[in-house]
Amino acid sequence: MPTHARIIWMVLIAGAALATGCNEREKAEIAALRDQKDRLQMQNKAYRDEISELQTMNSNLQADLQARDAELLAKQQRIAELEEPATQPAQDTGTEAGWQRTTIGDKVTVGSDVLFSSGKASLTAAGKRTLDRIATALRGRYAGMPVRVYGYTDSDPIVKSKKFWADNLDLSANRAMAVTRYLREKGIPAEDIETIAMGATHFVAGNSSTSGKSQNRRVEIFAVRSGSSLPPSP
Repeated sequence: MPTHARIIWMVLIAGAALATGCNEREKAEIAALRDQKDRLQMQNKAYRDEISELQTMNSNLQADLQARDAELLAKQQRIAELEEPATQPAQDTGTEAGWQRTTIGDKVTVGSDVLFSSGKASLTAAGKRTLDRIATALRGRYAGMPVRVYGYTDSDPIVKSKKFWADNLDLSANRAMAVTRYLREKGIPAEDIETIAMGATHFVAGNSSTSGKSQNRRVEIFAVRSGSSLPPSP
């Protein structure tokens, strides 16, 4: 074989060998990349599974929290119910319907939410209608008996109506006076009525609930029997 032919043949053989080597390296690199991809996919799946598990745990915790909140609310309502004073039904003892017999006389309680708007001491239309019925009883069954009007508030401090009232005592005083003035307009002699401000004292229910606070905001009107002292603390 001529020399130049041998040279060409050797170049072709070397090229083929080089190409084969390059192919092997590329195959090895591709295999390594595929292996990395598989590992990353496995890691991603593990992360997704962990996230799904955490989301399930979070949902369970939220449901448990809601259940506990509902249970707490039910217990608070039950506490408020138990703290409510037992209402003594009117018996055949000469007590006016809707009034309660006490050691010093008969008493009727009216919620301040009926008599007044929030933070106000001006009687509402509903409040006046209620006092009309009370005045009728005072002029009738309880005619001539001393009358005492007590004003009470809940324990919340005066905030929104601070420009009108210095404190709860001030608010309770003005509300009790508004009731007294109206009863006087309805024919109850001024000299027969005493007006007392109690403020945030003598609670009849807890102040931790809306229901309890509503019960504490009240006006109590006593028809006092002769010789009786001031009403005892509730």
